[in-house]
Amino acid sequence: MKLFDATPGRVIDALRTMYPSRLEVVGSTKRHLDTTRTTFGYVLEGNPTLVVGGLDRFQLSEGFYFSVPGEYTLEAAGCVVVVIERYGFRGLLNVGRIEDKGRLSYIDGCSDTLLVSPPRQGDPCLNYLHFPPGIDQTQHTHPSIRFGVVARGAGVAYQAKGPQGDGWEEALTAGKVFLLEEQELHSFRTTRLPEGVESPRMDIIAFHPDTDWGPTDQLHPMLNRTYIGTTPTPGGQYQQ
Repeated sequence: MKLFDATPGRVIDALRTMYPSRLEVVGSTKRHLDTTRTTFGYVLEGNPTLVVGGLDRFQLSEGFYFSVPGEYTLEAAGCVVVVIERYGFRGLLNVGRIEDKGRLSYIDGCSDTLLVSPPRQGDPCLNYLHFPPGIDQTQHTHPSIRFGVVARGAGVAYQAKGPQGDGWEEALTAGKVFLLEEQELHSFRTTRLPEGVESPRMDIIAFHPDTDWGPTDQLHPMLNRTYIGTTPTPGGQYQQ
């Protein structure tokens, strides 16, 4: 695990991975002109303005997330915004705010909200992970990298020493950013916190550069909920 304070100018480079990606902490105006990337972002501090297409202006504040395909300007002087760029992918414009807990169940009593869904199966996604008090996750891996932002609270990330790893432990507090490498064994807990660290919860924004889920041309809500007659078809349609 690579773990850093989210100080403006910090960069975590994951370009030499299966899905080239890059994390940057922004604290001033950033103009992005590359049309071949999609940028995912989360506001840790301040009230930045996101300008898309030179016309649409989104006033953001702490707790807001966004995704922008291609060009944009982020007016972030005096703010702390974490932006994650996924190269070679054109996503959808999306702006919103995280809630107090996730909408979906996750392992070992945690919850998750899919903030930015993959437009098509296999595309990237942005997630909100909520860890209530007393969580000690099962050790697990992911097939691709994970970028993370500790949005609120505190906890611990760790790897148990054994055949799959040498073992490590890192204290997580709000305002930290991290990279988990491909197949890196790890888990999170909100128990047995380091001395002096107290928090009843932990919230993390997690970026996945790929998925195995999402709509396809053969399977999506518009098609699935279209009925023609009474005979079902594999795509969800009904025909006479």
